[in-house]
Amino acid sequence: MTIPQIVSPVHGLIDPSALLTSIYASAIDFGIITLDSERVITSWNAGAERIIGFSAKEVVGALGDSIFTPEDLSLAAPEIEAATSLAMGRAADNRWHMRKDGSRFWADGVMTPLFDEAKQHIGFVKILRDITEQKLTENRMHQLANFDPLTGLLNRFAFEQRLQEMMAISVRSHQLLIMQALDLDRFKDINDTLGHHSGDILLQAVASRMREVVRDADLVARLGGDEFVILQPNMSSPQAGAELAQKLIEAISRPFHIDGHEVLIGCSIGLAICPDDTEIPQQLLQKADLALYRAKKDIRGSYHYFTAGMDAAAHERSHHLTALRKAVKRQEFWLEYQPKIDSQSGQAIAVEALLRFSNPVLSALPLETVITLATESGLMPEISMWVLREGCAQARKWKNEGIDLLHICINVCSRELMDSKTPEKIDCILAETGMAWSDLELEITERQALDIDEQGIELLREIHERGILIALDDFGTGYSALSYLKTLPISTVKLDKTFLRDIPQDPESCTIAKALISLVHALKLEVIAEGVESAEQADFLCRNDCNVLQGYFYTRPLPPEPLTRWLLERQSAYSPT
Repeated sequence: MTIPQIVSPVHGLIDPSALLTSIYASAIDFGIITLDSERVITSWNAGAERIIGFSAKEVVGALGDSIFTPEDLSLAAPEIEAATSLAMGRAADNRWHMRKDGSRFWADGVMTPLFDEAKQHIGFVKILRDITEQKLTENRMHQLANFDPLTGLLNRFAFEQRLQEMMAISVRSHQLLIMQALDLDRFKDINDTLGHHSGDILLQAVASRMREVVRDADLVARLGGDEFVILQPNMSSPQAGAELAQKLIEAISRPFHIDGHEVLIGCSIGLAICPDDTEIPQQLLQKADLALYRAKKDIRGSYHYFTAGMDAAAHERSHHLTALRKAVKRQEFWLEYQPKIDSQSGQAIAVEALLRFSNPVLSALPLETVITLATESGLMPEISMWVLREGCAQARKWKNEGIDLLHICINVCSRELMDSKTPEKIDCILAETGMAWSDLELEITERQALDIDEQGIELLREIHERGILIALDDFGTGYSALSYLKTLPISTVKLDKTFLRDIPQDPESCTIAKALISLVHALKLEVIAEGVESAEQADFLCRNDCNVLQGYFYTRPLPPEPLTRWLLERQSAYSPT
């Protein structure tokens, strides 16, 4: 397609063809591009050459896609534009385009289809205008209107707008929105001693640390001075606020290095929750501020909830977490051991190491509560490695004393199976204690198995291939699917003790237990029943081919010395004569 070069004016009138030619040639502020029905460029005016940089000779005959950005090409933007133009009669948009030199410009463009006299589609005409300066100006105005120029965080105006939107979504979706009002401690002292320039650098550094701690979905704003606010949308539990608050306090309490000085500050945080505390935006901010005031009055470097009940629960958890950190640092825990009995020989063939806490705060809590806290806080892997080392050392002592245990059983958590260094750590501990791979069995619960990703499964396989046994604990409690029996490289399944409560007097319970044992054996795995408390239960399990039994019927978990005596007596009583 070419632009006709017809100049034959009628007396007193301008020839339309000549006018079209003149407009096409002189419209240097507009790029006018014609393309055939396959989007091949057929003409390219002076405006297109000025804006984009290619001459007509360079692009006529080439596909018109070359002016689109790689991102738009990946999204099939040229094809969508042409299809929209044909379907709707025009396709208008504002988007980035590419110049010859590789730079980008923002274009306001429209594409319309072209038809011949027989109304057959023959191509397209695209007209675009460079509006980069206008766009950049708009962006600068938007930045100034919505963002704090010092930290790059949202400013108060933008925050208040987003707060209304996010609270409305929270109320409709029944998902919690947690607001955290944060104020820096000792910031005024820094301004007074080092000057406002250093204070500004400190605020920028604080904003950077806050961004590192929050999720991408969280909103962070600076309301002015050293006052910040964070919104956490789509939270299922108020406890998420306390977890983030603690991370913020720890992050901001680390030393800053400003203008050659080491600067130590802190922060106090107040939390309020939508819709629990209020559904009105201004009230939510006021309540977070009240909670912040309480935190600053109570003890700097702390957080408080507006609601008394949530505040008490959060601070109780914080108290427990502090105790747990101290316990880990001071190793304020010990082990008890419970043997596993071979159902055919009656011999103790393994011992499970069970964690106990000597810390007075933690010892008063249910063990499951402490384990959950250790898992959520990331402390469980360190504890587990201590248990592994201590348990293997004790097993080595038993072997030296002539007690013929086949292996020591240690519970592990899913987070350890996300750490690629775990197999190496296990190897080191086994080497230190003189234990073999076959002496060790690792137990992981069904609940923990839910969190194991592909990397974790590969680590389990690597561990299993060494000869270390893997047991799936608490099987049948409803947390996982039977597919785990095929997916995970396990050798043993431990039936949860809930299956034994009504055995053997309840026929239905007996039927379920028999079915589970048969299922596990069909997969060529061994079965352990935990929670055996009576001779009747033990007899039922032995008659139904359960391989190993564990429970109070044999012995409660015991410290090393009394268990040593028990193991020696058992070994003597059940040794073949």
